[in-house]
Amino acid sequence: MSYFDGYAQGPLNTNQSVKFNLTKRGQKILDDHNAEVRATCKMLGDYSATKVDADGMHVMQLHVAMKVFGAANTVGTESPFENCVMTILR
Repeated sequence: MSYFDGYAQGPLNTNQSVKFNLTKRGQKILDDHNAEVRATCKMLGDYSATKVDADGMHVMQLHVAMKVFGAANTVGTESPFENCVMTILR
């Protein structure tokens, strides 16, 4: 059995959805992003960058996750994702 069995393999598209749990730091980053977007456009009063699935995991497109969490995901800092795991959905 390979380490990668059951995980996404092959070409990756940034429009694919990813699924993850957030740490407290990650949740604050997401909350700050959502508040900034809502303040920028009053018509988006209920905006959220992620959807939450039945298991309580956040789901969003990879390019959005890169935009929201990319600057905070650097060497030497706490990962915004629980266990540093982000699953790519196929």
